[in-house]
Amino acid sequence: MYQITHHVATIDATQYVKQYRDIPRFLAYCRQCDSYGRVWSCPPFDGDTHAMADGFTQVTVWGTVINFDLATRQACTTDEQRRNISMQAIDDAWSVVLPFLHRQEAAHAGSRAFTGRCRLCRPQECSRIEGKPCRQPERMRSSLEAVGFDVTATARDVLGIELQWSTDGQLPERITLVTALFSHDRFDPPLPQ
Repeated sequence: MYQITHHVATIDATQYVKQYRDIPRFLAYCRQCDSYGRVWSCPPFDGDTHAMADGFTQVTVWGTVINFDLATRQACTTDEQRRNISMQAIDDAWSVVLPFLHRQEAAHAGSRAFTGRCRLCRPQECSRIEGKPCRQPERMRSSLEAVGFDVTATARDVLGIELQWSTDGQLPERITLVTALFSHDRFDPPLPQ
């Protein structure tokens, strides 16, 4: 059905921010998304949340690649099948990646993980929809895109992975989750297990 692999690379934090962050460009994309203003991990943010990516030494980037086999891709003929298979695979990957990223953040004092759109309260809707505070603010993290980073260029340039999307309604060969840890220390990063 599918296989999950993990890739990792590091880059100097100052270089990464300079080369891959374009807040106005990605904020414009965020405004077009259904999650904008409806999920606490997505813009608009109170204050200068974009600054939470400043002042670090190293950025460690992980690419979690979900590769679908040919038989699974060919058997997936409807939007509902594509959505169900994709979401199951993504949920399986997140069940490993999210705890791993939280452990990495805890292991590196003052670091900050960027994990993708928050999924902590699922299956409940985010409390932001009701105008209530985040239920888990100590664990909630944003995606790299939400704070202005180009994930397509990050995956390509830093990890050597070209992202794929379904353009014809078919299941793509692979889905890639891109996450990062901004840290004050330099370290040899492990892979999620």
